[in-house]
Amino acid sequence: MTKRIVYLSLLTLVSALLAFVPSQSAPKRAQTPALPYSPSLDVNSMDKSVSPCVDFYHYACGNWQKMNPIPADQTSWSVYAKLFEDNLNFLHGILEEAASNTGHRDAITQQVGDFYAACMDEAGAEKRGLSAIQPQLDAIANLKSTQGMAALVAWLQFDYGETILFSGGSGQDLDNSEQVIAQLDQGGLGLPDRDYYTKDDAKSKETRERYVQHLQKTFALMGDNAETASRNAGTVMRLETALAKAALTRVERRDPYKLKHKMTVAELNQLASNFDWKVYFREAGYPGFVTINVGAPDFFKEVNARLAAGG
Repeated sequence: MTKRIVYLSLLTLVSALLAFVPSQSAPKRAQTPALPYSPSLDVNSMDKSVSPCVDFYHYACGNWQKMNPIPADQTSWSVYAKLFEDNLNFLHGILEEAASNTGHRDAITQQVGDFYAACMDEAGAEKRGLSAIQPQLDAIANLKSTQGMAALVAWLQFDYGETILFSGGSGQDLDNSEQVIAQLDQGGLGLPDRDYYTKDDAKSKETRERYVQHLQKTFALMGDNAETASRNAGTVMRLETALAKAALTRVERRDPYKLKHKMTVAELNQLASNFDWKVYFREAGYPGFVTINVGAPDFFKEVNARLAAGG
């Protein structure tokens, strides 16, 4: 029942665990950066076959584009993107060297190398399985009613830094930039944006289908049989879709006035009475406050409705 609400937290935590396991299909990064870099003006990047009076951009950058096609795993490419990637390659080389050096290492290098090696220990991660998040799984399994939801969500959010069900924290008062106040905002979606759940084009439908497949595989990794995994994945998708439809669009969120809804805790309790906000703020470690800004009231109305319906 209410356990369905926190399936989102399960998936987030499992994804965080699996993120430490390296992809076997990922290409191995270079161990050294591409140095030295070209000077600011590289005449070899110019395409002098193009008239600058007709197309100055391709005149100045045409050859660079030809020599640097967009990588298959990127949506765009530029000098700055290439520089960023080269820097990652360089840092990766430092980590590999620190981890593989079994000789004399200073204390910092050893700590960095040991930490990196532990993260890249695929065999160890496979052996540990779900043990790293077993306390969270047990807490979710022991949830019996909506009364325990607030403490659980607070724990998952602020101990692990995830937007479970919604986003909480603090930020600048939109009426006074010198003052920081408590804030709540929409969140809790597995896909990158609410539009992924609402668009009806073929690509969006395909993305949702693949997302459900991902959810099924995640539940299977947690031990569900095929039927249960499919049912749980459908529950998560229905819940996230309902929350997404109640969320503000990116365009709407560009209007600061649509994000300003300051209220008291008493008013917040009226807005979403099925969630124990007093317990949530206490367990999350909020200091005492009078005013809180709720960025998307309609979203929290939907959260309240989902809680009332048991998911």
